[in-house]
Amino acid sequence: MSVRPLVLVTRPEPQAGRWTAQLQQLLPGAEIRPLPLIVTAPVHAPGYQQQLQQAWSRLPELVAAYFVSVPAVTGFFAAVPDALVRWQASGIRAWAPGRGTRDALLQAGVPAAGIDSPPADAAQFDSETLWPLIQPRIAQALQQGKRILRVRGTDQLLPGQQADQGAGRDWMGQQLQAAGVSVDTVVAYQRQPPDWSAAFTAALLRELQGRRCIWLWSSSQALEHAVTLLPAHDWSGDVAVATHPRIAENARRHGFVRLQQARPVLADVAQSIQSLL
Repeated sequence: MSVRPLVLVTRPEPQAGRWTAQLQQLLPGAEIRPLPLIVTAPVHAPGYQQQLQQAWSRLPELVAAYFVSVPAVTGFFAAVPDALVRWQASGIRAWAPGRGTRDALLQAGVPAAGIDSPPADAAQFDSETLWPLIQPRIAQALQQGKRILRVRGTDQLLPGQQADQGAGRDWMGQQLQAAGVSVDTVVAYQRQPPDWSAAFTAALLRELQGRRCIWLWSSSQALEHAVTLLPAHDWSGDVAVATHPRIAENARRHGFVRLQQARPVLADVAQSIQSLL
């Protein structure tokens, strides 16, 4: 067995490649490889496209838009050619639970002063941490009778399926509705597992069996895809570095014995991986 472990970055592209390159700079002695376990793609179904166009036309009715992830931002802002002009004219806020989502909003042209997001030193980056920070906006929505837009993704649709309201954890949506805020939902991207060939899967399994592997998990869905794609793999000999307690618990349920938790910040993840090398 190789002495040097193999570090696998399971984020979607292009984040997987970006994180791999940045981690490699911080950990030059490590072998780090991207292995994206979620593929994101634009939604082309007419129902979704209609929802996106309607959402953009109704921006003046909103107090804020809540973006669940990086592809939610990119998919939403790619839906119309004059997105930034229309966004700036609306004057609404953008909510981002994580640093990656915040960075994507900045790249789209949304000014930092217009984004509500957990601070860089927050213990967690999730909806629960964002919730107390947006209470003034919620009060504004209730006072003015305005709405909140939730921008999220959906799982892969089969041919003939109709547009849905998205899939995934919906803690924020439930809290907003319980507070009496009117919430609209729009689907801006589609998630699906990677399309691995039988040859690729067999070769990957052979390599995993001969290596000590460190899996960087930033999504429970990525982990579920891995379990489905690699049903014969024994996870008990590997190590999981999870960026949230819920992901760590999911990894434990699937057989990981050695787990570490790190904030989804590059320096923290690098430090966690370094301790395992």
